Amino acid sequence: LKECIRARASKSSRIPYRNSSLTRILRESLENENGKLCVIACVAPNSTDTEHTMETLKTVSTIVGIDDRITEERAHAVTPQTQQHTKRGILLPKQWDHEQLKTFLTKKKITRVKLTEKYDGRVLMKMSQAMMRTQLFDEGDKELADTLFNVLRRENDRVSKIQRKERTNIANERKGKM
Repeated sequence: LKECIRARASKSSRIPYRNSSLTRILRESLENENGKLCVIACVAPNSTDTEHTMETLKTVSTIVGIDDRITEERAHAVTPQTQQHTKRGILLPKQWDHEQLKTFLTKKKITRVKLTEKYDGRVLMKMSQAMMRTQLFDEGDKELADTLFNVLRRENDRVSKIQRKERTNIANERKGKM
């Protein structure tokens, strides 16, 4: 399909409809000047997917025949959500680095944890209570492992609630401006 689209866009004399079953089926529709074409494109709002989104829009514009209308202009800096919350000091436990995790555990007075450099918030949030007991505590202390597990989950819930409220407030502000 992509080859057929490219050939049509470049006004090639030969369009390779026979290369695919799909293009053989769509040939009549693609060649018909009076035919109607409906294109559904899936784009993502994430800054990490910008390149894929632009390629999708360019392909769609080529299909529809408006390829001169979609252009890339200057780059816009998009701050990922995690960095926005970093500025305010609000991060989910899974976003903590090793030092932030150590600071949190000190504040919560959770001691005797074997916390080597390989452990950060993401790693601990993936652990079960049993894994914490065997990997983080010398004596396999079930009570401390349960406490650590529950404290991290409560902190995650607390921060998630704050972030949800912030997103709701931002959405409401945007609606008010429109």
